[in-house]
Amino acid sequence: MISRQIVGRGNSPCLAPILASTGGGSHVMLFSYYAVLNAGILAIAWHKAWRPLNLVGFVFTFAIGLLWGARFYRPELFESTEPFLVLFFLFYVVIAVLYALRQAPQLKHFVDGTLIFGTPLVGFGLQAALVRDFEYGLAISSLVLAAFYLLLAQLLYLRRRENLRLLVESFLALGVIFATLTIPLALDARWTSAFWALEGAAVLWAGLRQQRFLARLFGLLLQLIAGLAFVHGYGISSAPQAIVNSIFIGATLLSFAGLFVSRMLSRDPGAVTVFERGIAPLLFLWGVAWWLFAGLREIHRFIEHDYRFTIALVFFAATAIAFSWLHHRRQWREAAWPVRAFLPVMLLAGIFGAADHGHPFANFGWIVWPLAIAAHYAMLRKLDDEDESALASFLHAASLVALAALGAWEVHWLSGEYDLQHSAWSVTSLILFPGLLLLAASSNRMRSRWPVEQYPHAYLVHGALPMVIVLWLWTFYANLTHDGASLPLPYLPLINAIDLGHFFVLLVALKWVRRIGAEDSGVDFPLDRTLAAVAGSAAAFVWLNAILLRSIHHWADVPYRLDTMANSVLVQTALSIFWTVLALVLMFLATRNKLRAVWMTGAALMAVVVGKLFMVDLSHIAGIERIVSFIGVGVLMLVIGYFSPMPPALAENKDDRP
Repeated sequence: MISRQIVGRGNSPCLAPILASTGGGSHVMLFSYYAVLNAGILAIAWHKAWRPLNLVGFVFTFAIGLLWGARFYRPELFESTEPFLVLFFLFYVVIAVLYALRQAPQLKHFVDGTLIFGTPLVGFGLQAALVRDFEYGLAISSLVLAAFYLLLAQLLYLRRRENLRLLVESFLALGVIFATLTIPLALDARWTSAFWALEGAAVLWAGLRQQRFLARLFGLLLQLIAGLAFVHGYGISSAPQAIVNSIFIGATLLSFAGLFVSRMLSRDPGAVTVFERGIAPLLFLWGVAWWLFAGLREIHRFIEHDYRFTIALVFFAATAIAFSWLHHRRQWREAAWPVRAFLPVMLLAGIFGAADHGHPFANFGWIVWPLAIAAHYAMLRKLDDEDESALASFLHAASLVALAALGAWEVHWLSGEYDLQHSAWSVTSLILFPGLLLLAASSNRMRSRWPVEQYPHAYLVHGALPMVIVLWLWTFYANLTHDGASLPLPYLPLINAIDLGHFFVLLVALKWVRRIGAEDSGVDFPLDRTLAAVAGSAAAFVWLNAILLRSIHHWADVPYRLDTMANSVLVQTALSIFWTVLALVLMFLATRNKLRAVWMTGAALMAVVVGKLFMVDLSHIAGIERIVSFIGVGVLMLVIGYFSPMPPALAENKDDRP
């Protein structure tokens, strides 16, 4: 009866010292009065669970303490204030436990959550104000609270009562949170954001157990508030030590809290709302972003400039491996995202690292890059066991192209290290690694092995075709820009770096065409056959002409430049005869194999030669060179007319392949 009057009559016992105070009273008397009141509430809780009374006592006790502390607290009052804070804290922890012993703690009522989670939250906040002038005061307080809650959870667990299970889990979570906070608090006092993030995660976890949307929403808001608080206080600490500093640990705790909340919301979609299911992926990205910020900041601040990209690659690889494990072991769908993102991240690290240091394998990259590539394919293998989507095929194709580009860059750099930077060896080094990769993908051994067996289109079409096009473009680049000097070796036609590179390209292209044309390849030829034949013929024509021009350059000392070649009498005469010989060969082969289209190509080339004789040779060539041009071309035309008549149209093999 007395206790009901305490609650019912305007809360007069709780407000009595405030209403009667003139502002000059002792805080010891004030808190002693509230200690007596709370002792009465505890005595009532010992015999009967009374939620409203517990709530009123909690709110007034800590609210009055907060108001008094904001106006009157000074460091010299610590010894007379700290015992009361500890006493009030213990009061409401005991009251929460007593209530749980009376009935199962469902935590569905507002008061239950307030006492269990609000008591440490408010109490620790007041403690922070009391010990702010003491070195490591807050860290010691956090450690004591961690030990207290872990011990309390252990004692309740030993009672082996099923109705205490949720309370034990709640105290265990609080103990872990305070233990986690001890390290960053020992370094500086910027604890608020990490504490709020972890507390929000705990509140959301409890809200899931309670099936209360408002509690989960509050936990989500705490994640955002914690992030904003961290950003606001970012410049407070200089973080003098790597890893063991509040910035890294705080951002890591924000990351873990965000990832934990995302996992809780996505693990059982039927237990949460549509809004929560939609925000779970964003929280996952939020957590990953904080983790990347924490790691990259440490690398930027504490790693020497030359090794930053190498260490960053190690960090990205370790992160992707950890999430790959989570995805595989915990069936966490979002955890596969960093694994899939590892390829573009790895490629960006390679580009920036190579741009900064000249090549990807600099500064121990020769160790890290092979390991990172091996880890990438190991993670892809695990993903392939669960998913064979179009995205997986794209990742395999992109991996092949990225690996070819990385290898080409490194081999080209190595050619410069051996004083071959401006020689034909340097030009040819660009195609060596991509060509070898394409040969490997097209080999008979790989057709029955992962990953080519599982993704033939990715490796033989989508990944191979860009490489084939690059090799084709390289033939024009090499022939138009380099004279074939292959120092220290002397120049010989067909036996120099440029021509050997063309033979290699031809070998790779033929191997690839043969592989995709096989019946068991599982793919179709990815290009129009006529277009492919024209592209290959154009490259071959340029190459053959370049062989002639390079030979003239080295043996007749004609500069290998377009203007000097165009004005050279020797070059023009040689080209006229050479084109006529090419036309003769084409038309002879066309007549023999009844290929009318090829014969027409040779005839067109012959027409070009005749036009060149009258438009170029007559106006620029005089003397013996003009005679040689006309006689040589005329004789060859007679040979063509006799041995290579036009094949009949109906005899053409229209199914002929390039």
